[in-house]
Amino acid sequence: MLNSRHSTRGRVLAIATVVVASLFISVLGRTRLDADGRGERRVVAESRFAVTNAPLQAEVVQLVVDFPPGAWTSLHTHGGQAINLVLEGEITLRHAGAERPHSAGQAWTDSTGQVHAAGNSGPGKARLLTNFLLPRGAPQTTAVQDSQLEPTIVYEARFPVPALSAETEIMQQVADLSSGWRTERTSGGFMANIVVEGDVSYKIGVEQKEYKAGEAWAAQAGTLVTEENRSASKARVFTTYLLPRGTSR
Repeated sequence: MLNSRHSTRGRVLAIATVVVASLFISVLGRTRLDADGRGERRVVAESRFAVTNAPLQAEVVQLVVDFPPGAWTSLHTHGGQAINLVLEGEITLRHAGAERPHSAGQAWTDSTGQVHAAGNSGPGKARLLTNFLLPRGAPQTTAVQDSQLEPTIVYEARFPVPALSAETEIMQQVADLSSGWRTERTSGGFMANIVVEGDVSYKIGVEQKEYKAGEAWAAQAGTLVTEENRSASKARVFTTYLLPRGTSR
């Protein structure tokens, strides 16, 4: 992991159309202690993009995808906007006859109907986090040309989204929670969450549950959420926020 003193943060507010927007917009190593000073929440990677055609969106899909060396997706399109954040390794985006590598912490967005593919040309495993924002009835992915070695979807979750204003942003965030971490917060917008590693206890409104790796939940704006790592090991969570432009989570 990068040292927090060398953290960088970028912000993408331009709406992607045919051309893919790609910027290094991670927040690596940012740390926050809980109110009692026990445990910490360390942001590993983060991205933020404007949502295209926000009022039309009906569903959000979260994916955790592993790419072994040499794995490529099919050449394909999406029925809605796709937002991608590289968590580990390097992922190359192939589009319009060009290839552009993205290292851990970098992100890009694919526009609806854009023909493209993504793959791992490096020697080690790569991990990609993807969100799809889909209008009602739109296909998630339509293959144009199949790949011989496809990546593996490790975890997937999908949730209906509330009505969104035209000026909505999507924020992807991956955070590591140390043992003993606990906090309460009220979300500034809709949020969806997948536990990627470990176990995390969440109290969402009045309901409390222990979530294991691969389990997911969503909450509406204004919901009080308590997040707690009661285990002896670190946990990792992937959270997606749909926020009014310019607001924090």
